[in-house]
Amino acid sequence: MNIDYLQKEIIPQREKEIEEGKNAATSQPIYVVLDLSENFVSEHSEYTGLTNLRGWPMEFGYIDESLDSEYREFSQTDKKMKEPVAVTKFYTDRIVAFFLTSKAAHEYLEYQKHNLHSGYVYVFHSGYRNIEMDTLLSGK
Repeated sequence: MNIDYLQKEIIPQREKEIEEGKNAATSQPIYVVLDLSENFVSEHSEYTGLTNLRGWPMEFGYIDESLDSEYREFSQTDKKMKEPVAVTKFYTDRIVAFFLTSKAAHEYLEYQKHNLHSGYVYVFHSGYRNIEMDTLLSGK
């Protein structure tokens, strides 16, 4: 670990961002780049065991089973399909990367956007009374 970089670059940047209110967490913010993965389940279901933090809703629709899997496309209507199968499309979050500063997370999101379906930055916290993280980031 580059302690000099942590003390001179990361800690001051975090402190500045926290003072400016750029953290949405109450304790030791961790900036996570998430990407939404598109998933399908057969039939029309409103089961919400897996969700996404963006709150994108589920969609009911169809795929054409007569096509090879790489050519199947989701459609909200079964018209023009030879073998329509009812499906529910839903999204789940996939953790891509995490950062100690908001700036680094947003820079990563910008230069990796071509690799992401619908990437975004979400702020988590390192956990209540996480002594290791508190000690590391306090600079003491």
